[in-house]
Amino acid sequence: MIASSLFALGALPLALGLPSVNSPYERRTNLTSTEKLEYLNADLCLISSPPKSGLSGAKNRWDELQYVHIAQTDYVHGVGAFLPFHRYYMKVHEHVLKTECNYTGPLPYWDEPADIGKINEAAVFDKETGFGGNGTGAAGCVTDGPFANLTLRLQADLTTKEYCLSRYFSDFALAQAAQANVDVCMAKDKFTDVWNCLEGRPHGAGHGGVSGTMINPFTSPGDPIFFLHHGYLDKLWWDWQSGNLSMRLTDIGGNNTRGFGFGGVPGGGFGPFPGGDPFGGDNSSFPFPPGFPPTNGSNPFPFPFPGFNRTVNKAFTDYFNDGGNVTTLNHTLWSAGLMENVTIADVMDPRGGFVCTEYF
Repeated sequence: MIASSLFALGALPLALGLPSVNSPYERRTNLTSTEKLEYLNADLCLISSPPKSGLSGAKNRWDELQYVHIAQTDYVHGVGAFLPFHRYYMKVHEHVLKTECNYTGPLPYWDEPADIGKINEAAVFDKETGFGGNGTGAAGCVTDGPFANLTLRLQADLTTKEYCLSRYFSDFALAQAAQANVDVCMAKDKFTDVWNCLEGRPHGAGHGGVSGTMINPFTSPGDPIFFLHHGYLDKLWWDWQSGNLSMRLTDIGGNNTRGFGFGGVPGGGFGPFPGGDPFGGDNSSFPFPPGFPPTNGSNPFPFPFPGFNRTVNKAFTDYFNDGGNVTTLNHTLWSAGLMENVTIADVMDPRGGFVCTEYF
């Protein structure tokens, strides 16, 4: 079902020439209480705003933002575009917050190593000035905080069936965000090596630590904490780039497609679950803590085991403009019309141009 839905994307306008928003913005962890509430209210604005892009199944703007990720999960995980796409995707989120919900403040990221061993007490999950706490009941539905009882509907195959925002906190999974694991990544010399390293334990730690909706490789942006997690991951990539700007602002590589078959869990191989050993190093993105698979109505693996006999969707690969299966700076990044399309070259330097951000 997802294959046919993705081929239908070929009929969508891939480049709409929408204006970008290039005013500088900050990403930081130490927002004031007022700034936190303004940010949370902006996300709530997207959740309550009607859809605009005509994307199938979407009932609000938040659904459409989630759709962008679901539709191309196979092509933005376990591939060279993983880090550039998510930098772009965060810009798309910022764009709709600013242009449609009048948000003017800084964008937060989650300092995940600081919360190792105490995720339940983390300020980012405060029910008053944070994203609400752990899920409750068998389905793990979030019932406190600003996103209490949030209903999501887009499934991993782009069909619709309502389910709750869910979480199953796991200190065990979040422990993979340890500074020692980050340091291993920062010591890499080449983009292909640092990408594989960052998409492994640092990436898996935040997704697995929150779990529930966040553990689903397709639909994880349904949890608003997704954007703080990937803000942190993008900061790590920028920290690595800053170590040798003359080389690393243009260093890109990797494949555009991953072992089809099946796109699978971001960064994974093939084991009892896609992703193999979740703590085995290399590119094993998503750990599987207690509560997986979710019981809230969302399906993390819409295709039956074994086999995963899907084929490459040329509606995407022909549009990448790389001239082959190797990711290049010419590679096109797409957001289903929520914002203008750009190339990887446009997002390599976050300090100016299209991205225009500064990390603190």
